[in-house]
Amino acid sequence: MVTRAKRTGMVALIVAIVLAGIAGYRIHANLAANKARAGKVSQGLAVAVETGPVARRDIIPVASFSANLEPLWSADIAAKVDGRIDRLPVDEGDKVRSGSLLATLDTNELAAQVAQAEGTLYSDKANLEQASLDLKRTQELAAQDAVSAQALDTARIKRDLAVGQVRAAQGNLDLLQARLNNANIVAPRDGIVTKRYIQAGSYTKAGSPIITLADMTSLLAKATVGEGEITGIVIGQPVNVKVSALGDKTFAGKITRISPAASLPARTFTVEITIPDPQNILKAGMFASVDIPGQVHKQALAVPESALVMREDQKTVYVVDDENKVRQKVLRLGYVGGGWAEVLDGVQEGERIVIAGQNKLRDGAPVSTGGGN
Repeated sequence: MVTRAKRTGMVALIVAIVLAGIAGYRIHANLAANKARAGKVSQGLAVAVETGPVARRDIIPVASFSANLEPLWSADIAAKVDGRIDRLPVDEGDKVRSGSLLATLDTNELAAQVAQAEGTLYSDKANLEQASLDLKRTQELAAQDAVSAQALDTARIKRDLAVGQVRAAQGNLDLLQARLNNANIVAPRDGIVTKRYIQAGSYTKAGSPIITLADMTSLLAKATVGEGEITGIVIGQPVNVKVSALGDKTFAGKITRISPAASLPARTFTVEITIPDPQNILKAGMFASVDIPGQVHKQALAVPESALVMREDQKTVYVVDDENKVRQKVLRLGYVGGGWAEVLDGVQEGERIVIAGQNKLRDGAPVSTGGGN
């Protein structure tokens, strides 16, 4: 009896033979098609192609640069005084308005210090009032030669000291009151909380960031541009910004700043592009490609980019002559992009070139356009 394992092996062998036969047939068919196409050319049979004229058109060179998106404005928000965070009502992603409460420090100790300073000021004012009365009486007695000059000087000094104590007490009270007022931390402008560093109940030092607030209604893309490409780029120039994380979605931007001096030793310039984003689609840190258009090359001689054929290190096109035969010509090109190649030398305006089907050609081959020029 044939075991199950043997039956399984026989089935696998048959399947392998069938698949090998199919693959061999396809390879043979492709080789036959290529041989027939080559024979067609070698026998002088016309190859069907699509042609078009060499013509003039406006060419707009576009330079592409990489950039990371940044908030239009961003700042770390910190307390001005030391203290324990009593309330922290915002979290990452929250939108806040200018003046809205971001955090509150525990004010119990500060409130007690303010009350103590108020008492000290009240006492010092009373001392000043008493010293002023004593000075007045001493001055009256001195006018009657009833007290010595030394006594008058002493009374005046006590009054002056009392004035100084009142001023010092008032300054201390103002300082403590300012600290108490600074216990409420508010948003300096509209924005989004992009980072929260601590939790409510934590102790914070003056100047240590509590949150990061950013304006995300517009974002900045900073492109690094070489000295050979900076010419022609101007403030206010519109640009397109593509974001790869969003499927190369394109956003309209505008150049808002160009660094006035090059960074050495690379001799590059930073170009800032502002991208309005009122719907908050973009995120800070996203990678972007910035396309900056250059000066228009008006009525430049051009051929479709699809017509170009590489021959070693040279770019060529097939030109169709009056006998419907092709001649491969080497081109000297300017800007290539956007589906078109600017021609500086190699072909003349009005010449017919092959724009489709050129991969089947060789120099001198006859072609047929089928009336579809």
